[in-house]
Amino acid sequence: MTQQAGRMARQLPTLNGLRGIAAVTVFFSHTTLFGFFADERIDDWWYIALSRTGSAALGFFFILSGFVLTWSAPDHEPNRRFWRRRAARILPNHLVVCAVFIVLLILVRGGAPLWPTVANLALVQSWIPNEFIFNGVNPPSWSLSCEIFFYASFPWVLAGIRRLNAAWLWSLAGGIVAAMLVAPAFSMAFLPAEPTYTYADAAFPQFWFVQQFPLIRMLDFVLGIVIAQLVMRGLWIRLSLPAAALVTLAFYGVSEVVPLLYSVVAAMVIPLALLVAAAARADVEGHRSPLRGRVTGWLGDTSFAFYLLHILVLYGAGNMSPNGFGVAAALAVMVGAYLVTLGLASLLHIGVERPMMRRFAKARKPAAAPQPAAAAAASPALEPMPAATGDGTRVT
Repeated sequence: MTQQAGRMARQLPTLNGLRGIAAVTVFFSHTTLFGFFADERIDDWWYIALSRTGSAALGFFFILSGFVLTWSAPDHEPNRRFWRRRAARILPNHLVVCAVFIVLLILVRGGAPLWPTVANLALVQSWIPNEFIFNGVNPPSWSLSCEIFFYASFPWVLAGIRRLNAAWLWSLAGGIVAAMLVAPAFSMAFLPAEPTYTYADAAFPQFWFVQQFPLIRMLDFVLGIVIAQLVMRGLWIRLSLPAAALVTLAFYGVSEVVPLLYSVVAAMVIPLALLVAAAARADVEGHRSPLRGRVTGWLGDTSFAFYLLHILVLYGAGNMSPNGFGVAAALAVMVGAYLVTLGLASLLHIGVERPMMRRFAKARKPAAAPQPAAAAAASPALEPMPAATGDGTRVT
């Protein structure tokens, strides 16, 4: 392996680039929630075409989180040090953005709702099947509630999975996929069909169980851990990154036509697993990739801050014209909102995220470059990102 390939294997720049692209996908998925187009037919078409991309990106982020944490995990890191690094990654940005939301709610609406605010600040909202609490303050931060649970359990889950042989790893991966395929049917069979979720054509208890309940979303995260182990041991299937991308696009077409509860999780799990592994292998083996440039790298680096801020900017953009815009104006407003979000995210990343990571999450010295059959620990340059939200719902 060349020196350049070894550096890429440690840093996984293709995965970081994919993370940036997924964040862009989440943003434009959520533009479908605000009725930017005055023409209802165009607005409906926009919604049909893009609304479920956010759910796909969410699954990607959860799988990616388990994969990257496993890739970068030392053999004997104290749990306390791991949790400190994860807290330094999540909490500063989260608390700053929450403070901004609370101040704006006080200024615009005269106050912030008590229990949603408490649940949001404490990152426990995903455990509470209450729509009012769940969507309070900064709605996308619900995925951080899941990630906190993932991080708390990660050291023990990884230790157990590391003990499994190849046959058990493949069996576990198959079992996880099967469980994710069964979850929607379970929710419809055993959870109440009312009340209907305000922002989706589905019962809230059923939608919450499939999309937001941390124990269910833990399946994505653990699948990422298993995939990382298979790639690191040289056991993963040989599928190129372009082929994996085509499979992902094809399955997104399937997710557009299946019922919503299947679309948000089950329909995309297999192609997303293939995509994450293929991107990592492209870097491990030194294959060419269009996602290693400075632009995609910066989009990946700022994606966590971007995801925390994007709904705030979209709310502001949507309120510029409650009845919507013409087609050209709507596209211009959305692009402008994206650029504003990216600018604010860059400030948050540089002013808060980086200093806190330097202060509380000191980087380890990178290990020697891995061979394709057994990848070593990744550089901290590719930090796991709390998953971006994408719930397929629509603001009316």
